[in-house]
Amino acid sequence: MHRILDSVTEEETFRIALDGNSPYPHQLKTVENFANGKSVVLRAPCGSGKTEACYVSLFFGKNSFPCKLIYSLPTRALVEDVSERIKQGICKIGSPLSVSAQHGANSEDPFFKSNIIVATIDQTVGAYCCTPLSLPVHLGNIPAGAAVSSFLCFDEAHVYDHILGLQSMLVLIERAVELELPFLVMSATLPDSFIEWFKNHEKIGDKVAIVEGNDADVPKRLNRHVVLRWNGKLLEPKDLLKSAYSWRRIMVVCNTVNRAQELYSFVKDDLEKYDFNVYLLHSRFLDQHRKLIEDHAKASLKNPDKKTCLFTTQVCEVGLDISCDLLFTELAPPDSLVQRIGRCAREGGSGEVWVFDVEHSAPYDNAEIESSKKYTSEILDGKRFGWNDELTFVNALLNDKFKLILNDKKHRDRILLSLGNAAFKGDRYGVESNIRELLSANLTIHDSPDKLSYQEILHMPWIDVDVRVLRRHLTNAIFWQIRFDHDENGEPKFCLIPNAPLHPYNYYIVHPNYAVYDENFGLKLGERGASLSPIIAPAKIKHEFEYQRESWEEHVQRCLVAFDNVRSREQHCFEKLSRLLELNTIQTEGLLALSVALHDLGKLNKPWQESIGVTTGDIPLAHIPFSKRTKITHATISADASYPLFRKILSKRQHSIAFKLAIAHHHHTRAEAVEPYTLSWTNYEKIVDKICSEYSLDASSKDIRKTEEHPKKLETPMFNLESIFPYTIYCITSRFIRLSDQESFGIK
Repeated sequence: MHRILDSVTEEETFRIALDGNSPYPHQLKTVENFANGKSVVLRAPCGSGKTEACYVSLFFGKNSFPCKLIYSLPTRALVEDVSERIKQGICKIGSPLSVSAQHGANSEDPFFKSNIIVATIDQTVGAYCCTPLSLPVHLGNIPAGAAVSSFLCFDEAHVYDHILGLQSMLVLIERAVELELPFLVMSATLPDSFIEWFKNHEKIGDKVAIVEGNDADVPKRLNRHVVLRWNGKLLEPKDLLKSAYSWRRIMVVCNTVNRAQELYSFVKDDLEKYDFNVYLLHSRFLDQHRKLIEDHAKASLKNPDKKTCLFTTQVCEVGLDISCDLLFTELAPPDSLVQRIGRCAREGGSGEVWVFDVEHSAPYDNAEIESSKKYTSEILDGKRFGWNDELTFVNALLNDKFKLILNDKKHRDRILLSLGNAAFKGDRYGVESNIRELLSANLTIHDSPDKLSYQEILHMPWIDVDVRVLRRHLTNAIFWQIRFDHDENGEPKFCLIPNAPLHPYNYYIVHPNYAVYDENFGLKLGERGASLSPIIAPAKIKHEFEYQRESWEEHVQRCLVAFDNVRSREQHCFEKLSRLLELNTIQTEGLLALSVALHDLGKLNKPWQESIGVTTGDIPLAHIPFSKRTKITHATISADASYPLFRKILSKRQHSIAFKLAIAHHHHTRAEAVEPYTLSWTNYEKIVDKICSEYSLDASSKDIRKTEEHPKKLETPMFNLESIFPYTIYCITSRFIRLSDQESFGIK
């Protein structure tokens, strides 16, 4: 599918995507390396078209190149911006490739069905570990099949948590190399030690190309003239007011929300007297208010007739595509400071950056702030600051730190072990805690939470707040922890724990005497406010199918028709499975057809059929209306009964267990209990024999196990993530079975 542009060259494709502009050298080199079978680490300036270099590569990869791209980013805002940008580019090129966004607040494609999925890094890692963050865990092996077999791109890699997120990325990259899958890492300001790690890696070095961009190649960067000025004092309101006489587009970046709110409050009215549009943007807004402020601030900053001042925090460092002429910023570590400076004269032209000292280093490490202060005051003060200066700055202060992090193989092994444990248990917290340090708790405001229903609690407006901030402000406050639970009948409920210890990831309600929320100011702790109300979400259109009466054979035939459709759509998945199994494509297709045909074999178990009113001699059923559903399990029985068949065909035991688990988990990942069974109907025989004959598989329906007298368990509820080949085979096979099963309900 990605070779639909065979008649168009790489350069011509870029010109189409770039509205007639010529591609930059680093864009062409990136595509050329993928065409030659190499993966790529791309370091190039902001605004130099790294995104286009990524998705254009899909069209020119060598024959084994996947036609599915998972494009990972650190923030939700970036996911929205980049997915829209890719959609526009793909549309210009005239390609039928589909593009979707996937993050916590916008789950467009939880099963990863699109050709290009733009996702936050936690969504990618969660999918890889069969523990999706936007789906019930029991569905986790569906997106996993895509995650383990796709072209992986990691953009803005310098923003990932250095200790956790970066290492999790490297774990996935090392596995991609083992599986002979391409990857792309992109950044503007990663230090040289990061590049050297890839060059010197014994398994990656000869498989990756390092591509470097250049300021001189990008006209708007070449014509950009930003001067940095060091101010050895704290930023004061009078500094801002003085600048209002001479500058029209101003940004103020503070290290904490409280500081940004404080400065905004001091000068907002005075700046408005000078006809400024004044905005405040930070992390303690509800999503809808934050987006509104972002949109208004962007529009104002882009309008040459408007005077604009934006007060913000670290939220501006990534994903906020805005530009100012004068940037006030508090001192920060080099990687953060470089990102902030990148918001000045972003589209070219002249600008100034004034860096101010801080009273406290928080939220950063004191040593980082001190080293950044020394370098900024002694070397950067009064200097024009370009991309080469950014790299020199980052290398001077972060190169050795990154070298230690990247060479800590034991830590990366612990990350892999921890991710494997999360995958084994379906532990979402375990996934997220390996991507970033989880310091946020969820907070809302209400005076009588005991009067709220369960649904009202769920739909309260929740705001992420650093738990360290809560501990400082809620010491003498009235608040409750919400603990979600189920009653003895399985009905959901919650309980309130007054003044419970404050820990990350938990949910807390604070009394309005101690917190206030305003849509223009955000959350403010320590001041009196009012209770917030539940957000009434619009009713979602249900796309779930409704089970109808369907015979067992009818369902199998529909699943096999659906399998043909899935197979043609998931060609990259199929080809990867074939190589892993060391079988030809005909045999691989036959194995998948068998797994699809036999996934409901356990429904021919006598107790299952009797539970829905079918007796011996009747036509066995696969589905009945929801109102008559049975609670007797069948998936693990299907797996156990069909296992001897797969064991006979596949030479490696681990491979046959992968098929066994994939069938067992077609309703619930991690299911393992097998009840006694007797297959009292033989409707499967002619179907199995036909498939084995058609695909030249050395097996027959005689290999099916028809009865098991004793309860038992499968070999394991889930493969260890470290067992890379069996785990990958399991994920891909599961994806084919479950998508074929799902889509069979649309087959007439």
